[in-house]
Amino acid sequence: MTDIHTLAEQLGKAIAASPQAARLRQARQALTADAQTAQLLREYNAQASRLERLEAEQQPVGDEERRKLQELHGKLVSSELFKEYTQAQVEFAELMRTVNEAIRKPLGEVASE
Repeated sequence: MTDIHTLAEQLGKAIAASPQAARLRQARQALTADAQTAQLLREYNAQASRLERLEAEQQPVGDEERRKLQELHGKLVSSELFKEYTQAQVEFAELMRTVNEAIRKPLGEVASE
């Protein structure tokens, strides 16, 4: 088991050192360093959470609340910092998908036995 843990730790370090992870860290830092965009993201997340909670509690969600969420979303997607952050997230997710696929491939033989 120790060999597996050692390899997993090495894989984690390699992923953390990847260009995709570096770009994601850089994009996140740039996003949070910009006070206006960071505030906009906080407001969007708070509004989205509020609507999710209302829907989960089967409470009515008004048109004004939905409009506010759409307005915040529109402002976010027009932000270059947010676009860069989103693209970095996509690239990192793709890296993780390929890593997981590489791990699962040989396990398919074990799972089918």
